[in-house]
Amino acid sequence: MNITKAIENIGTKTEIKRVCNAYVVDFRNLDDDELREALNKTSPQYYFADNVNKTLNQLLFKADRDTRILVPLFLKQVLLEKDDFMCPEKQTNSEIVKYQQSIVDQANEDLFGKTSPRKKNFEIFNYLLEAAWEYDDSISLEEKNLIEKVRRNLKITEKEYRILEARLGKYPKQSNRLHSVEEIEEVRRRLQHEGIVFPVRDNGNTSFDLLPEEVAKTVRNYFGIEMKTYGYRKLLDMKFVRSKKYFTEILKKRDVDIDGCSTLDDLMEKCVERVNPREILGGFSSRDGVSVGNLKKWCQELKINVSGTKDEIIDRIVNFYDNLRFRTEEADDERKVWYEQYAEFAGRKLTALRSQQLISKDIEVERRFEEATNYLFEKKLQHKPLTQVGTSRADGTLSYEDQFILWDNKSKETEVNLKDHLRQFDGYIASSEKPVACFLVIGPSFTKESASLAMQYKVDNQVTIALITAEELKDIAEKWSAKNQGPFPLGYFNQVGRFNPEMVQIG
Repeated sequence: MNITKAIENIGTKTEIKRVCNAYVVDFRNLDDDELREALNKTSPQYYFADNVNKTLNQLLFKADRDTRILVPLFLKQVLLEKDDFMCPEKQTNSEIVKYQQSIVDQANEDLFGKTSPRKKNFEIFNYLLEAAWEYDDSISLEEKNLIEKVRRNLKITEKEYRILEARLGKYPKQSNRLHSVEEIEEVRRRLQHEGIVFPVRDNGNTSFDLLPEEVAKTVRNYFGIEMKTYGYRKLLDMKFVRSKKYFTEILKKRDVDIDGCSTLDDLMEKCVERVNPREILGGFSSRDGVSVGNLKKWCQELKINVSGTKDEIIDRIVNFYDNLRFRTEEADDERKVWYEQYAEFAGRKLTALRSQQLISKDIEVERRFEEATNYLFEKKLQHKPLTQVGTSRADGTLSYEDQFILWDNKSKETEVNLKDHLRQFDGYIASSEKPVACFLVIGPSFTKESASLAMQYKVDNQVTIALITAEELKDIAEKWSAKNQGPFPLGYFNQVGRFNPEMVQIG
């Protein structure tokens, strides 16, 4: 989400003022609209590199220790790893606590290792930490800066640093106590106050932590992050690089000590922690890394442009994997039950839905129809819908090249008449952050006039409106899923008027 859209969706006036504090002058007496207008005018200040770098230096090196601990968890462990760089506040809290607990758990393992080639480095760094903590219950700023310099010199990762600190009973707090929700919330407000994290809300009034895409880019540059870890692991799993020999060669050139007993997965994790994606692909010299021929073959498999210099091709591959949306298989997904009765939700078959205990109130039909559609795209067609905020929006959004595909569910007992909803849909299309390649209307059936109106809209606005029944969409989803052919080609939906399922080629 860009910063303009983020400003539009900040939740409360108090939160707007908190974000304004960073760069808006004399904001305290402004009303809601004036605050948003002022934020928009000053928005470049929020992602100007010098400003962001100065702020992060203050938070990471000069602030209190709780802030120094929590800020990188907020940014690096959570938000920079999320699709669209946003996460529900409650989930952010949960993931921070979970990560801290994992560090404490790992501190109970034998990090040094009896035969580890890095044992001496660990011992030296551990001695330094013991000395820093010996006469006080905190690490001073001077000690923190010294520790960081030695850490980098000894090639100790940030995670290893925290594990060693936890072994001393000092991480994340004294006696390995975890940070409370209240303490995390205090740092959240600090990040908002400094103009780094924006508080936004969705249609259901759920609060999200957000790094606007312009801010996220600058924060990434500060931390030297090239892509999300999820995408990086997918990149490392490709046949062009996935081998013990290749990983070992790259790690040695990066001057990383390797245990002779390391497995392929161990080496992959070392690459994730210590080698940048562009170094994996391009190596450290002009003769290094993956050959241009194999890079082009890789592009062909990804169905992306193969032309250009080696650096251009590498950038293209990195961008492809960075834009992969996170997918996970959940053991129990309640949306599956609603998806099974997809046509019944579309046609508002209230008696049938109640008899199967799928709804208890009529108002639940629309929401569960929407959730079933999300399930269909995510699990069956393998396209995870984008997280959306704001009240004036379509029911769903999909990434399609450099554009969006929007959809809206219409649950009705009668035919859907496009004329009744066109003004609403036109508003969604006009407010879209990116050009809309296609707007899908999903319903039980459609009037004959609707197809003609969709064609007229295409002529007048150069945007496709496709009318597809729930039954047709589910049939395509089932057939495609059964073939297990990867993500469904979304271009098939780009049909003006009534959708023709026969145009879809499946296996």
